[in-house]
Amino acid sequence: MTKIGVRHIYKNTIFYFCIQKIRMSLCVTSVLSAEDLQYLNQLPAVLEAKSKLETRRVVYFSIPLTASIRDALHARLGLDLSAVASIPMRWIQGNTTPHVDRGESKFENTYLVYMNDSPGTVIVGDESYPIQENTALIFNEGVCHGTVDTGSVPRLLLGPMNEMAQPVGETAFIYYFNNYTDANLQNYGNEIANNTVDHILGTFTFGDIAPYTSWRVGSVIFNEAYPISVPTGVYTNGFDMATLAAPGGAATTSFFVYPNIPCFLEGTEILCLVDGKHVEVPVEKIVPGTLVKTSRDGYKKVELIGKGTILNSGDSERTQNRMYKCSVMNYPELKSDLYITGCHSILVDSLTDAQKDKTIAHTGNTFVTDGKYRLPACADERAEPWVSEGSYTIWHFALENKDIKMNYGVYANGGLLVETCSINFMRTKSNLVLQ
Repeated sequence: MTKIGVRHIYKNTIFYFCIQKIRMSLCVTSVLSAEDLQYLNQLPAVLEAKSKLETRRVVYFSIPLTASIRDALHARLGLDLSAVASIPMRWIQGNTTPHVDRGESKFENTYLVYMNDSPGTVIVGDESYPIQENTALIFNEGVCHGTVDTGSVPRLLLGPMNEMAQPVGETAFIYYFNNYTDANLQNYGNEIANNTVDHILGTFTFGDIAPYTSWRVGSVIFNEAYPISVPTGVYTNGFDMATLAAPGGAATTSFFVYPNIPCFLEGTEILCLVDGKHVEVPVEKIVPGTLVKTSRDGYKKVELIGKGTILNSGDSERTQNRMYKCSVMNYPELKSDLYITGCHSILVDSLTDAQKDKTIAHTGNTFVTDGKYRLPACADERAEPWVSEGSYTIWHFALENKDIKMNYGVYANGGLLVETCSINFMRTKSNLVLQ
């Protein structure tokens, strides 16, 4: 599905579906006093939260509820917050896709108050409202809503919350993207699918995730009361992402994921044994049964080989889900430049402190294959992001082994020692189509 197709569905089909559920929305102006507005916009907690927009699209936080703000919300919105000590707030940039709010418990209405003017429009069911300072929107639980044409101006909201001043928000727990950049930047509208029902990876209520079966996390959205770091593992379809959320915070935690793809670019040559001779065989010509030279175990038969595609960006950002160039200049073992994905590992005798830190940041730990450390290309300063934008065919393979979770070191493009997949990884986590 193209990006245009995704936007068409969001702006038409999904909104049309949600319009059928609308019951009521109400717009209230002049909610707070000028003094309260100034107080909120200059509050240190508000300014600190805004600074986090440099790395996030949405920042949830809370502030102490003052007597004057409590009185204003009671007088203008009918909220009895006499037993409430703090109130949720949110900074946000960009559009919010059509969604239905969900909280930690059942509720009747969503309440939100815009603290500043912003371009764009709020669409609540079949009603639309401009985004204006000191204006509140109230609508029933279950009503679909979102924003359009908001640009990049940060918006400060009191809420969204329910009648008990508990935070509520978007119900898409998982957003699926086909590349790291969109997942990291939370580029709504570019997702290939999302899951608005639960945190089970691999399920979706919009779009399609085929043929992907394993994922990494590019970014997360969470309530500041339940903070988590971006998980670093590889997670397969069926995994419950709620287990990665902070205790009590799953209902307000969303994960932005992208496919995990460790592979060779088509045309890479692998050292094999053919008719009793050492031969460099293009990876796309390898078939099950081909004998591949390993670093410690002689020749092993290919058990599985898979093929896929990767969308390579044209920039030089060091991310996992892109192609890297291992040049002859930087890797003397090579006879020709090697191109591999960012999470494909070169096998090395030792790791520098910087390489170790970067490897752990990307994979969660350090790992060893055939007595050598795995150094992902994205963590190896010798490997350079391949600045060649486009869609490329990639391949990987697994060799015979009684332990389906074990892999080997093999020789690529003349002699650089790199890792193979394990049989288990090829079957469950490679995102490749087995040949």
